[in-house]
Amino acid sequence: MDVLDKFLKKYSYKFDKGYPDMGNPKDKEMLFEFAYKLSETEKIIKESSDVYDKTILRALGTDSIPQSKNKYQWNGKGGSTFDIQVKQDDMDIWNKLFEVAPPKKGKEEGQTKGVGNGEIALYWLYNFSNSGVNVDEGRGDDAPDLFFDGVGVEVKAYSSHKGKIGLGRFGADKENLQLLGIIFGINALVKALGEGEELKTINPTNFKGSDLIPAMEQVLKMSDIDLAQLASIYPLFNTIKKNVDAVFNTLEDFSTAEEGARFMAHKMVSSKLGRKPGPGGYLANVLPNGNCKFYAIDLEKVKSSDDFLKNFSVAQSSMGMNFFKIFGS
Repeated sequence: MDVLDKFLKKYSYKFDKGYPDMGNPKDKEMLFEFAYKLSETEKIIKESSDVYDKTILRALGTDSIPQSKNKYQWNGKGGSTFDIQVKQDDMDIWNKLFEVAPPKKGKEEGQTKGVGNGEIALYWLYNFSNSGVNVDEGRGDDAPDLFFDGVGVEVKAYSSHKGKIGLGRFGADKENLQLLGIIFGINALVKALGEGEELKTINPTNFKGSDLIPAMEQVLKMSDIDLAQLASIYPLFNTIKKNVDAVFNTLEDFSTAEEGARFMAHKMVSSKLGRKPGPGGYLANVLPNGNCKFYAIDLEKVKSSDDFLKNFSVAQSSMGMNFFKIFGS
């Protein structure tokens, strides 16, 4: 695959027409920016893939990488969720590579923490077969684990496809963390000042998706109060008004607590999945027995799902979601 092919596969979706319109100044600016990024990452991809290849050779104790004996499904960018099962005559190598990771940079032995179980095995299964897919390794802060013909694939190795899968910590997403602080802060303030039914106090770094609903209910109630008038008497209410306004100005328009809660959780998930694996990409959960499920990432489906909040949670600042329930079986 040449550089132009990689550019078109990786960046075409960012242009309104599906390709750069040279008569559009914005498209031209984006084109030059992406071309620069691609030229810089070409060296990294080539070097990284070489590391993966050497790791496979070392793990198998051979002088050449054997081909997988079968062809495996690949749905391409924007496709639907699908499963594959590693065939029996490929399982021996799959097993040998499943827990293998490349060495740390500059080292000949040992493993890097940046590569999890199944990643190199999946790289081998597709890249060294007649599946018609070119697989590149994409290690980096904002890069998915692998690129299948330029389409991002984030690889996980949880013990079941039907359980919750971690998306990683969101501490770097300052805006989302600030919004959560406001939402749950208002909830705590109402609890401290109010009487009657006790409101649950929630920590922004540990909560269930459903916990966002009653907290958003308090935000909506605050928005119905004339905070500007109260602020003229009590300056504290000026701060509260700014915080309430920040929630409504940042999230999409919502009129119910559940809708606002879903939009907040969707914003958090989008921040992660929008980068890794990226729009139109996949999250692949791979098992030692060779069963692999590729979840097609559709962020609009997340937002509209009635089951989303029930299958989303945060624990110790790390997000988790049940992909099986959201993206289908």
